[in-house]
Order: sequence, then structure tokens, then C-alpha cells
Amino acid sequence: MKFFQLQYFCAACRYKNITRAAEALHVSQPSVSLAIQALENEFGMALLDRNERGFVLTPDGEYLYREGRALLGQSDAIVETMAERKRLGSAVLRFGSTPMAGAGITQKLYRTLDGEGGGLSVHLVEGGRPRLLHMLDENLLDFALMPVDDLPADEYGVIGLDSKEVVFCVHETSPLAGAERIESAAQIAGTPLALFDDKFYFTSLVLDYFRRQEQTPRIVCYAAQIFSVLEFVGEGAAAAFLCRGLASAWPQIAEIPLAEPMALKTGFVWKRSSAKAPELEREISRLAGALGKAGSR
Repeated sequence: MKFFQLQYFCAACRYKNITRAAEALHVSQPSVSLAIQALENEFGMALLDRNERGFVLTPDGEYLYREGRALLGQSDAIVETMAERKRLGSAVLRFGSTPMAGAGITQKLYRTLDGEGGGLSVHLVEGGRPRLLHMLDENLLDFALMPVDDLPADEYGVIGLDSKEVVFCVHETSPLAGAERIESAAQIAGTPLALFDDKFYFTSLVLDYFRRQEQTPRIVCYAAQIFSVLEFVGEGAAAAFLCRGLASAWPQIAEIPLAEPMALKTGFVWKRSSAKAPELEREISRLAGALGKAGSR
């Protein structure tokens, strides 16, 4: 089986039409048909049940389509990762940040790294904590700024920054806007909520808050960017949990403290086994001092 044959077959299945698949692939219709026929000949079974309207997949065709999509998805992921490795490999310094941990300080971080403004080449990767930890493990990042709870001390070096208070944010027209504090999860369980998607550690903090109090949040939006969450709150479409101060540029958003305090403990993280570990720890200590550090371990 040739890789392109699987691509052509899956495209035909996706579009449910060989002609449309050929147009999407920028090849001729006979090329797609011949690729599918070659697969059928190689496997000795019909993959398509052809009729006047086109075709439907046979059970064997459905299996190949399901498995083929997974294989092609892995291929796309490899291509994306290799491109990222090439991009990051050319950087002088590579660091990552979760959106919440880096909010409001990544620009100051770059200025501190750049020192006298010599045009340091820095590549910033934003993502959830699991992704950043994986990239540290694969030596694709030098260090990252992220939540630091529950990290294995034998694997990762950590220099912590000050904890960030988590507050509940609502539009100024919300009945909750004048509240002195949120007394319990039950008070806000029915409020439409904009939440970061589940690849972010911050989301687990919020869901644990509801779970501890045996409440279920009413989630209406999952987002990957802080600005998207702020837009939902700023337009009055939802409320959100955010670190204090992130909504300061949105005068229509009210920040309400929680009676049961919630905080995001963030810090700089690096891989202890990295060849750069000693110099990274020195540089990160300098950065933490410039940003207002807490402690290290």
C-alpha cells in the first residue's frame, strides 16, 4: 500500500464523491479511482459499493477509512512537530508559557532576557502545561512558565513566583456584580461560564472547586486564549474565573473574590537532566528576581 493511495481513498470517503476528492487533492479523477482500485486489488476485497449515485463504504472500507484517518492524522502531527523542531532549533533561547501564567509578564520577561536590547532571538511557545512539559522532556524548550503544583522534584527544577489570586469575573450588568464575594459554588452553578479547554491546568482548578462542593458548572464556551474568555465576559455572554487584574483593561467587568480562596502557583520550570541546567538555573534566578520571585526548589 502506498501512502498516497490511502490519502486518495480517505479523501474520497470524506467528500463522499471521487470527483470532489480529486478537485480537493488537485489531481485527476482517474488518479483517485485507480488508487482505490489498486487498494482493492492488493487487499483482495471491495472497499466501495458502487451505485448510480456514487458509492457507499463496505464494512472493510469503513475499517480502512477509520484506521487510515488515524494514520494520516499521525502523519500530519509529525509534520507539524518537525516544522516546530526546525523553528525552535534556530532560536537562541526557547521558552514556553501557559496563557494564565504568562499573562501580563511575557513582554517584561523578554525585555529582561534581551538586556541591552541586542535583538535576542527568542521563540515563545504558548500551550497547556502537559504540552510544555512534553516539550521540555523532548528538549524542544529551555524552560517554561507554568503552574508548578505537583511537579516531580527529581525531574524538574522550579523557581516559583508569587501566587496569583483567582477571582470570579462577571459583566457589570450581572446580578452578581455587586457581590462582596462568591460564598459558594452553588451561588454560581447556574451562571453561564466561559472556561479554558481541558488541556490547561487552570481548568482543573476550576472544576475541582465545583467538584469539592458537589456542584456542576454551566459551561457555555471552551477557549484557548485569555482574550476570547474576556470577550465573552465583556459582552455579558458568560462569566469566568481569571487571575486578579487580568480584566483591568475592561471597565465593564467586575472581579469578585472567592470565599473559598483559589490561587494559581506559577513559576519557571526546566528539565534537570538538560545539559544547560546549571546555566539555566542561574539565568532563571535572575529573571525571577526581576519579575518578583518567591522561592526555588
